[in-house]
Amino acid sequence: MTSAMSFPQLAVLTLRAPQEAASYIMRQNLPQEFLWTALALVAILNTIMSTLSNMLVPVPPPLDTIVASPFVFSTIVAGGLLLTVYAMYWTGRMLGGRGEVNDLLALIIWLQVLRSVAQAAVLAMLIAVPYLASVMVLVAAAATIWIFVNFVSAGLRFNSLVKALVVVIVGGIALMIGLTLFLSVIGVTAVGVPANV
Repeated sequence: MTSAMSFPQLAVLTLRAPQEAASYIMRQNLPQEFLWTALALVAILNTIMSTLSNMLVPVPPPLDTIVASPFVFSTIVAGGLLLTVYAMYWTGRMLGGRGEVNDLLALIIWLQVLRSVAQAAVLAMLIAVPYLASVMVLVAAAATIWIFVNFVSAGLRFNSLVKALVVVIVGGIALMIGLTLFLSVIGVTAVGVPANV
């Protein structure tokens, strides 16, 4: 597909053929300034959705402290997304990937936009038909994993879901370590844990 696609068209394509959608997104060659702005907006959008979600289904402590502070939460989201991109990028490079950081960043941002839409749908479902909300959460989680693995494969030019899955697993371990370090840098007291523990 070479013609411009609307939001719904790209969303449907992402669900139906995630690698084709990934190729379309990467062909846009989005400038770095746009990607950084989009990352900030996605972090803010995610914060808004999580705050609304917390009103309906409060998260347990000490996580409630994070959600209660929009600045802390949005910082964690933005930092987490960046760490995800670099964890996938460097793990992929070690396994022969040839992708670019900006491509992976664009794909992760788009996935987060879709997740926010799904989260809004779940919130609406919680109000209208609560017993179906849990089913929608499971479906959204499965779709997110499927799209993410395909995006990693396309973004790193693997053309192999097996290699992409290995990158996701190994990169996920590196990501957890990175997030731990990141949280310690911004101050773990934000989640209710003393900084000297």
